[in-house]
Amino acid sequence: LILREDVPTSGRVAVLGRDLKSLANRKVPYFRRHIGSVFQDFRLLPSKTVFQNVAFTLQVTGSSRGFIQQAVPEALALVGLDGKQKRMPHELSGGEQQRVAIARALVNRPQVLLADEPTGNLDPATSVDIMQLLARINAGGTTVLMATHEAAFVDAMQRRVIELRDGEMVRDEVHG
Repeated sequence: LILREDVPTSGRVAVLGRDLKSLANRKVPYFRRHIGSVFQDFRLLPSKTVFQNVAFTLQVTGSSRGFIQQAVPEALALVGLDGKQKRMPHELSGGEQQRVAIARALVNRPQVLLADEPTGNLDPATSVDIMQLLARINAGGTTVLMATHEAAFVDAMQRRVIELRDGEMVRDEVHG
């Protein structure tokens, strides 16, 4: 619903001040530029380097070559992957691949980062690192919305928790 892949059958979904039910289909791609997405399965392009994977979002949206050359290394530095621009996804650990996916989601400086089970395919130690990275991103001013089934992470983060069950909100707590 947040990415406007589906339209609510009832109620209202507002993101960044926009009612998504009334958002015209032609405006959806422009709306999505304000939201970065991170997925459990990374969704990296296997035949592209780390740099090319992160740059892809900017290229598709028509960013200048100069902006791409500046923004991609900054995004990679933010996630702790300086010096790995020329690596291929298969040369990286799962945690590093997830960091590339996070850099790609952040490179266009979105207002919201949507993370769907970002630690689902990672070992516990790497999962903690990714959660700490998401907390730093949030502290920098980006709203982070995370879907997870990991109650331990939810409890440790001490952030607002909205629990959904069968499409209905069943809990809304300020500190997890």
